Amino acid sequence: MKKFLVLIMVVMMLVSTFSGCKQNSNETKADPTQAVDITAAVDETSPTGSPEGADAWKSIGTAEKPEPVKIVIKDVLPDEADVILMKKAIEEKMASHGEYIDLQVVEPSAGSYATALPLAVRTGEMDADIIYFQGGDLAISQEGLLEDLTPYIEGSTYIKQIMEPANQERSKNYPYLLWLDSVRIAVPMMRKDWADQLDSYKVLVADPTVDNYYNLFKEMKDKGLVDYAITADGSLARLDSFFNEAFGVTTTIVKEGDKYVFSKATEAEKNKLEFYAKLYKDGLLDPEYITNTWDVAEQKFYSGKAGILSANQPAAVEIYNNNMIAANGEQAQLIALPPAKGVAEGYAAVDTTKESRGFAINASSEHKDAAWAFLEFMASPEGRIIDKLGIEGVHYNIENDKIVRTEAAAAWWSRIWGTTNAFNPTPALAEPFYSQAVQTYIDLAAKNYVQDVNIIIPDDMAPSWDSMNMLYNEFSTNYVIGSSTDFDGFVKEWNKDGGDQFSEYIPTVLK
Repeated sequence: MKKFLVLIMVVMMLVSTFSGCKQNSNETKADPTQAVDITAAVDETSPTGSPEGADAWKSIGTAEKPEPVKIVIKDVLPDEADVILMKKAIEEKMASHGEYIDLQVVEPSAGSYATALPLAVRTGEMDADIIYFQGGDLAISQEGLLEDLTPYIEGSTYIKQIMEPANQERSKNYPYLLWLDSVRIAVPMMRKDWADQLDSYKVLVADPTVDNYYNLFKEMKDKGLVDYAITADGSLARLDSFFNEAFGVTTTIVKEGDKYVFSKATEAEKNKLEFYAKLYKDGLLDPEYITNTWDVAEQKFYSGKAGILSANQPAAVEIYNNNMIAANGEQAQLIALPPAKGVAEGYAAVDTTKESRGFAINASSEHKDAAWAFLEFMASPEGRIIDKLGIEGVHYNIENDKIVRTEAAAAWWSRIWGTTNAFNPTPALAEPFYSQAVQTYIDLAAKNYVQDVNIIIPDDMAPSWDSMNMLYNEFSTNYVIGSSTDFDGFVKEWNKDGGDQFSEYIPTVLK
């Protein structure tokens, strides 16, 4: 199975559709060392942020003979009470627009979803019209078993309106999966009550340099708030998320002279590792970060042993925030921290070669238009209310012309589109959809998003890439803890394991 590498092509401009941040420029081109803002295209003539009109609805089936649409989704079972309610609500709303479908939720294949489902699709055992993949889709699409969604997306009304820039780019590069959600960016989080006690926090927010980050870490420890400032779960990825760009590790592949090399074997990477080694030596980085599992790292965060932990999606921030408040009180709610700035500024670059998960339409389906009509409806204002809020009278009520969520809403989760881009239901929500912790995460992630594009590595070079990464993981750990500082020696081994071979290969596939 082919693997992917990140290759910088262009840095796009991104403005959060939630925070209303000021645009830095109207230019379509940007300095590739800086992350600046662009706005997702949303029609604001409608209170929902999506255009209304008869063109959005197609004639599908009849009341007497609705068209069957089978769908399979991870962790969604046909006999669940909420799924039964969802099915009924969707069918009724779609029927009101002349789209009559019989939505049939299919139970996933037994076994590991990422491996069992693709096998079932390949053998024909799974014949669902709409298939949610969470891995294993590449080989399936290469065999021609998945529909090219390009014409459907181009002809859509609502899906096009809520796609974010990363979704748009991924669908262009790989048109077989569609996943409408915000990009997963790891953003450092810390307790607000601690931030309020630190002079260095105010300085950091005003000017998030690497030095000011170090000062924040040090003040946290010096004041006895934490045992160490930051923790992680077995790798440096949670630190890379907000330090990579600052040290100039802005792309996975860079050009040095006429030669393409991996950034992991550059002076920028060495400088970053030196900073991590200083954090480790000064007791600011969890000395057990190498052996921590994710649950151990999170527990250290909740207990106050560590002051900062990165979260990579809104749902994770919500969990962290709820657990932190439960353990330490309402004053311990979380806030997001900005990326460090230096050579560049932004969170670690995001892969836009393809969606890593999402919905596909079975190429052998006899109900493709009905399947797409369902996906399109779920991106409409009516569909999104069902998807994100649940069923009126069960998960929410209308009180004083406001949507008030009930206790049952805590168990409801979005099963189709995760994005909250332009989600402005009518009537309005009585309380914000997300907590302040999640909203600050979303705002900062959107403002500091940097886009990358991947290339596919051929199968015959995959073993070399695996070997190179194993070498890097071992060396970077040893460098940080001080047991090995021979970076030049590492680079020689890296090139021997495959770096030189890739330097010759990369120019042949660059677009």
